[in-house]
Amino acid sequence: MRPLYALAVALLVVAFVGFGISAFYGEPRYPDYPSGVGEGPRRQRTPEEQRKLEEYREAEKVYQRDISNYNLVVASISVGVAVLLLVASLVWISGLPVIGEGAVLGAVFTLFYGLIRAFMTNDELFRFGAVAVGLVILLVLVYWKYSHPPTTA
Repeated sequence: MRPLYALAVALLVVAFVGFGISAFYGEPRYPDYPSGVGEGPRRQRTPEEQRKLEEYREAEKVYQRDISNYNLVVASISVGVAVLLLVASLVWISGLPVIGEGAVLGAVFTLFYGLIRAFMTNDELFRFGAVAVGLVILLVLVYWKYSHPPTTA
């Protein structure tokens, strides 16, 4: 039962972080398709329909830029929170068997959530940096967890 409780804690930690970011930092809204503009390339559009369609396409480009920036910020926040959670869970609550394990696993899941958001940006350098940070954090975590002999109280 202990692994299930640790997994439950981990899933709730990552849900808390993800929903918390979403609650306080809203996602950009996708532009609505212009009403009155028929879909399909076969029919000739009026100048008014053409103007609406061009405005829509421009709004789509702005949305793509905004959503990429949004994902960059969300990824940065998620990776930062994951680092803080890892440090806190290793330093302060690692002695609590189920909660400590769940918090560490939740921090790792939060790190993966941040990496997924990083992959949704248009910035290749940021993606590389996020993966590098994730790799370093995971290596440090594994080293810290398994290089120290277990303490008995």
